[in-house]
Amino acid sequence: MKKSNCIFTLLTIFLITINLFTFSQGCLPEGITFTTQQEIDDFQTNYPGCTEIEGDVEIDGNSITNLDGLNIISSIGGYLWITDNCKLANLNGLSYLSSIGGNLKITNIAFLQNFSGFESLTYVAG
Repeated sequence: MKKSNCIFTLLTIFLITINLFTFSQGCLPEGITFTTQQEIDDFQTNYPGCTEIEGDVEIDGNSITNLDGLNIISSIGGYLWITDNCKLANLNGLSYLSSIGGNLKITNIAFLQNFSGFESLTYVAG
């Protein structure tokens, strides 16, 4: 009985470890550009499990009103540029983002009221 419990415990630990690696995956080494709200809303459907974008991220579009669809991203390997938007009022959808491997550029965001959403951001290389 003890041997089967040990095997079950080891198997459980192995499966949990595999799941942790599955849920934290690097993706998009070429980067991604978002120009519409629909692209942001569809991100988790189009790139399931993508939490670490290896390349650059550009968010550039006047139809973008929120970044909620990006709320699973924990790191960006390249730069993050958020530019030329007249409807985006906050950055709350980036609340899980902890590191940016390149520059952070935020320009021409007419209604951005504060940097709320960057509470987890602890590292910007650029």
